[in-house]
Amino acid sequence: MKVLIVQRVITRYRFDLLKKLSDSFDSVGIVSSFGEPTGTLKHYSPTDIPRNIKIHFLKSIRVIVKGNTRSTSQFFYPQIMLLLPRYDVVVLEGVTNIFNNIYIVPLAKLLGVKIVWWDAGNSTAIRSPTRKAMDFFSSLLIRYSDAQFAYSSAAERYMSEFMGASNCHLLLNTIDTTYFDSIKTEVINNLQARRSRADKNIFRLLYVGVVEERKRILDLIGLVQTINQRGKKFELDIVGGGDYLPRLKALIHDAKDENIRLHGPIYDKKKLEHYYFGADLFVLPGDGGLAIAQSLLYGLPVVCVASDGTEVDYFEGDEYVLSGIEGLKMFLEQYDGDYDWDMLGRATTILNHDRFVTTFSGVLRGIL
Repeated sequence: MKVLIVQRVITRYRFDLLKKLSDSFDSVGIVSSFGEPTGTLKHYSPTDIPRNIKIHFLKSIRVIVKGNTRSTSQFFYPQIMLLLPRYDVVVLEGVTNIFNNIYIVPLAKLLGVKIVWWDAGNSTAIRSPTRKAMDFFSSLLIRYSDAQFAYSSAAERYMSEFMGASNCHLLLNTIDTTYFDSIKTEVINNLQARRSRADKNIFRLLYVGVVEERKRILDLIGLVQTINQRGKKFELDIVGGGDYLPRLKALIHDAKDENIRLHGPIYDKKKLEHYYFGADLFVLPGDGGLAIAQSLLYGLPVVCVASDGTEVDYFEGDEYVLSGIEGLKMFLEQYDGDYDWDMLGRATTILNHDRFVTTFSGVLRGIL
């Protein structure tokens, strides 16, 4: 079986996971634009590529798309039409790559190439008129797909109800966990040490991820500064790069706040251990789900603002999934180091790349 995976941009975390598919298929193709210089859509050029994986980097026209909750980029690359005849199945990044899917879906159907639509659904509480129109338009394409993948159980329900998905399968937006299997003993030992120091007076917060406006890092900094002024002490380490980083650097420089530290992007998991093992709590104030997954795998407690829908698959109940910045403020004001430690153990099972590969391969073999 030959499968083509169409992405706007191939990223480091996504490639590490997709690389696991090389054992399950004769040929795996990955389509990627050259992306953007920084941020979420910064492309990755891997060197350790299995022989049966081919990354097709395509020149593209960048299109800025303004959304209700975030703005993003789409990349138009019609050269992909020349690649489709080489493959048996095409897996499409969904609504976020709609400009290319408009012509990929009918062409794949014409060529007899099976189609899988991979989507995050919609995580906002209220569907806007724009989103309703997008769902209707997407449903016209999805009806011709042979199967659908959803990034979360919330997305699975949304796609089935509003986007016309009739053969939808849950495929959590996860990461390759091989590295975490290798440091399992360190994670357990650090978790036990963290529990024993839960009565400390200064708590170290951590954020790792893209530094963009939609991540609401500026709100998090303001929150920490306000709470610290009232006597409670938090330290905040921010690891990541993005177009918002220069503004944050200027802000921290002007404030001369030694409790808040910016470290720039760090991709090496071994180097990230220093921050994850030294922190008491991971805080996600805005959009994102992979940051939650990685933090849980490092054995670090997490609190987040409801974001992309994947968080409902990681947590039991809503104690650590808050309704907004005000909810996060109340949580941190009351935080004393206590946490539902047993919940961290669920991450190893939920975020297992073997389950990802099994589901992915099973669905594709089932439609052929």
